[in-house]
Amino acid sequence: MEIRYESDRAGRDFVFDNDWDVCIPVSYTQLGETLTVSAFPEVLPALRRQLNRPDAGDPFARSALTEMWRLLAPYLAEWGYRDDRFRAGWGHILRIDPETPCQKPKNTDSRPLTAEDESHNRTTYDFAATAACGRLMYGIERDGGIVSCAVSHCAPGECGPVVEVGVETIPAARGQGMATANLRALSAELLSRGYTVEYRCRHSNRASLSVARAAGFLPVGRFYHYVTRRVPDADRAK
Repeated sequence: MEIRYESDRAGRDFVFDNDWDVCIPVSYTQLGETLTVSAFPEVLPALRRQLNRPDAGDPFARSALTEMWRLLAPYLAEWGYRDDRFRAGWGHILRIDPETPCQKPKNTDSRPLTAEDESHNRTTYDFAATAACGRLMYGIERDGGIVSCAVSHCAPGECGPVVEVGVETIPAARGQGMATANLRALSAELLSRGYTVEYRCRHSNRASLSVARAAGFLPVGRFYHYVTRRVPDADRAK
C-alpha cells in the first residue's frame, strides 16, 4: 500500500485559535491501494515512523489504532483534549461515478427540498441554512412533516468532482425505504451534472451501509478520524 502524508496545519490552527471543543489530530483515507494520512504537524513525524515500520500491518486494525492512540496521548494531555468514545470506529467509503446509470426512482414521494420546508421539518437538518449554502436536498413528507431526507455535504461546484452526501430518517419512519429513495433521487441529480457521488458510514452502522448498497453505491475505500474532545475546565483543575 502506498502511503501519502499531509500536514494539517490549517486544521490545527483553526482548533487552537478558536479554542474548539472537538479536535481531530489524525485522519486516514484509503482509496484503492493509496492511504492518505492527514495529521497535525506536531505528531506527523512520529506517526510516519510508526506506519512505515516493516511490521506495521493494516493501519485500520485495532492493534495499530491502539498504538496510534498511545503515541498521541502525551500530545492530547498537553493540548487539553481526551479520547472521544467514538474513537475506535473506522468507516466505509462508497461511491457512484457519472458513468453509472442511475435514474431517479419512480413511484416515490421523494422530492427536492427548499428553505420553505424548514417550517415542517422533523429531522435534525436545518433546511433553511442548508439551502442558503447551495446544497441539494431531497426528502419525503408524511403526516405534514419531512421525516426523511438526503443532503449533499457541499454545494455542487464548490467541492471538486466528488460530492459527499448523507441521509437521515426519524426513528418512527425507518425501515420503509425512504432513505434509499431519497439517496437515489439526490444521487441521480448529482450524476446528471457529472459528479461522482460519495457516501460514508461507520463500519458498525449496518443499516446505513445497507441503504447505500441498495441505492447503488459500491465500496471503494475506508476512512478513520481520531476524534478527541476538550477536557472541561473543572476536570483540568483536578
